[in-house]
Amino acid sequence: MSLGVGIEVTRRCNFTCPHCFVDARSAKGKPLGEAGGAPAPEWTTAELAALVRDLAACGTTDLCWSGGEPLLRDDLEELTREATSRGICVSLVTNGSLATRDRLARLRASGLATVQISLDGATPEAAARIRRGPKAAFRRATEAARAGLEAGLVTHLCCLLTPETAAEVEDMIALTRELGVPVLRYASWTPVGRAAGERYDEDAWASPSIRRFLEVALGDHAPGVRVLLDCPLGPHAGAPRFRCRVGRHSIYVTAAGDVFPCTALMFDAYRAGNVRERPLADIVFGADMFKVEREIAGSLPGGRCGTCGLVEHCRGGCPGKTYAVHGAIRGGEADGEQPACLLGVHGLVRGPRGAPGRSD
Repeated sequence: MSLGVGIEVTRRCNFTCPHCFVDARSAKGKPLGEAGGAPAPEWTTAELAALVRDLAACGTTDLCWSGGEPLLRDDLEELTREATSRGICVSLVTNGSLATRDRLARLRASGLATVQISLDGATPEAAARIRRGPKAAFRRATEAARAGLEAGLVTHLCCLLTPETAAEVEDMIALTRELGVPVLRYASWTPVGRAAGERYDEDAWASPSIRRFLEVALGDHAPGVRVLLDCPLGPHAGAPRFRCRVGRHSIYVTAAGDVFPCTALMFDAYRAGNVRERPLADIVFGADMFKVEREIAGSLPGGRCGTCGLVEHCRGGCPGKTYAVHGAIRGGEADGEQPACLLGVHGLVRGPRGAPGRSD
């Protein structure tokens, strides 16, 4: 079993983005609370090193330092060496504000393979609409991208997908190409964390700008730049056999030690355990970790998903997005229909079950 793991190494952050899936805030550098409750204890270096060793024993092949802002910690180099010495490929997601040339070079020397830098617009003004950070956030993010490349890191940019950012996809591709970055990833937001309770406006997602975004992102319109789309968009036209594999091949560990199948399923119903309370192996291989897999495997979704030609393959797309909006992955009024599946909203895939096809 190969396992990809995200570890929330801190819940502190120097940004306050409205879509933050962990509702991270920095209170003068103090650890943050868990969903408004008691403060989550900050990981010690020894605790994280022990967790890395346990993850290696469980078959972890890929590990991502997440947050909060991971670069607020000064021990990532040591922790990266701990992981890479056990054959684990390590990556980092960052807002870029602290990703200086020197820091990225040191992390690369420690074995870091990949850095993903969040940037939600091709200009400072556009980026600031979504990502709430220091005034110099845009400049620092673009400098971090260049620094990552100079350090020899595989460097990606990551943009939050909204109807507004979708309209600027060609500008983002141009900026990505100008920086020399090979990959531009679009991440779909889920109404969890600070965005909990937000709704998807399907009229906005059905706009011509989103249709054009899909044509550009899924087509061959970005030479020199690879555009990646997160799975919650729905099954990709170019990869119709997408199926959620959370739990069996991916997990996420929060700053409080809670273990979930992925970031989109950080709900009490899918909390598989806490590494401060139970051995990691008991959690990773326990029945609770595979609860969502059983639910997905047990039935096909209804609604619009039930008539889609890809339903046999994707089985309803992102279960986290469906649960966040409808309170259930299967059953209930929506019966597993994924909200705002862009291919469904735009009628790009139709036909009998198990027979992928395009309407255009």
